[in-house]
Amino acid sequence: MGVGLSIIVGSMALVVLEALASYYLSQNFWPSQVMTRWGRPGISFFAHGGMWGDFFLLPTLLAWVIVKYGPSWNIKMIMIMGMVGLLVTLGNHLLLIFTQKIPDPLGWQEEWWSVPIALHFVYMSTYVALAGLFYFSPGVSIKDAAIVSVVLGIHMVFGTHVPLGILNQWNNWDWCPDLLASDVLPYLLTGIWSALVVLASMAAGPLAGSLVGILAIGLATAGWAVVRIIPILFATLK
Repeated sequence: MGVGLSIIVGSMALVVLEALASYYLSQNFWPSQVMTRWGRPGISFFAHGGMWGDFFLLPTLLAWVIVKYGPSWNIKMIMIMGMVGLLVTLGNHLLLIFTQKIPDPLGWQEEWWSVPIALHFVYMSTYVALAGLFYFSPGVSIKDAAIVSVVLGIHMVFGTHVPLGILNQWNNWDWCPDLLASDVLPYLLTGIWSALVVLASMAAGPLAGSLVGILAIGLATAGWAVVRIIPILFATLK
């Protein structure tokens, strides 16, 4: 088995372990389990867009990054980015357990730690480190910087539950909270995409950053249209 395929299989296996722990230990894999355990709407592991990105998007992306750019990394770079990955993941975890008011398989105000949370901590810190190593690799091409940044941005859109929130607007599931009601969400997404624009620019120059920014604006415009215009059309048709 080649290096790239080994990374893909290993990453997917870790997500599967998270899912099994979520089902059998934390009992928050299915929406019905969340409702039974907490007695209120929340985000289940199955409905968490970030988990699907962890399984389908990131393993292939980062395996490709490792195979192509890994030979240029040295021990010092790996250690520094490993520490960055741990700090970023810790910051994300603290943000969740102190500010997240609805049940979340990755942590919220009433559940600070669990086996799925611990497994995801390992996964996220590793992948943040790999992303950092990519952006500081020598000779990153414009195309590669743009592709990696856009895929990471899309992953984080799913991870902040925007698609789930849109689907819930149309279906009004009793197990799903209003995920688009947060006033912080637009600023969070703006910050995420702005950081990706900066990183792409640092890695491959301003053209790479501009490409990422243009696509981010396009996605934001499409998202606004879906959230604001399509519900009006549905209401009119009814």
